[in-house]
Amino acid sequence: MRILEARPELGGQLAALYPDRRVYDVPASPAAYAGEVVDALLRQLEPFDIDLRLGEVARSLEPNGDGWTVGSDQARYPAGAVILAAGLGALLPRPASVPGLHTDWPTPGLMVPESAWVQGGVPQATRAALELAEGGTRVTLSHRRALFRGTPGQLRRLEAFRQSGQIKVHAPVEAGFTAAAEATWHLNGYLPDLSPVLGWPLGWQGEYVPADASGQTALPGVYVAGDLSAAGGDFKLISVGFAQAAMCANHAAHFLRPELKVRPGHSSDWRLPERPERLA
Repeated sequence: MRILEARPELGGQLAALYPDRRVYDVPASPAAYAGEVVDALLRQLEPFDIDLRLGEVARSLEPNGDGWTVGSDQARYPAGAVILAAGLGALLPRPASVPGLHTDWPTPGLMVPESAWVQGGVPQATRAALELAEGGTRVTLSHRRALFRGTPGQLRRLEAFRQSGQIKVHAPVEAGFTAAAEATWHLNGYLPDLSPVLGWPLGWQGEYVPADASGQTALPGVYVAGDLSAAGGDFKLISVGFAQAAMCANHAAHFLRPELKVRPGHSSDWRLPERPERLA
């Protein structure tokens, strides 16, 4: 299985937009922070062999024999079946007014600098400042308002680094504030962009893709789940997305291998690979 993700990390809206906020519709995780939900989901993926393509936006879908070819800016990938789970769209960082600044965190291929200036009050700004400081970087963190977002634990760590002098906090600051640093990040949230997939012939109904009960769209072997699916309408809940994803995955497996049952049975009856730490 291969996953194409527009951002440099998995987690979608939960990781990018509100990792510091509690969510209440995830079964068995009452009042969990969205970032914690993402961490748990990533741990659940660990036993499986998945080809993760981070920082790649899916832009084209073309017929390829009995299957499809999905194209990004970096490569073209053959696929027997495709599950589209684009949510609100590719979450692309808001551009900075000054060219040359980093506008996303994490930053792929980052060489940890001796000094850094992080601008912004979004959760990624707090996280970037913390991870840079933990790597030994001297950090200046600034925001136009006296408010930084993060989980309680992150904000406690931020205060500890501020007390030690590893992170210098300037907030609120005027528009002309500057700081000397080897590298600068301007982190100001994300803008969802559906335009890369709006040209796919899926019979779009506004911002939604219609599908049948299995999640299959008008194209054979192409499925849709989550906020993008017309099946859920405005009922945008994480639990609904989980259910739709399970339906799509099982029907896609049956589409590729008709000998497989659409209903795979109960997971409690299967022995899946354990995570290494649980075998120790």
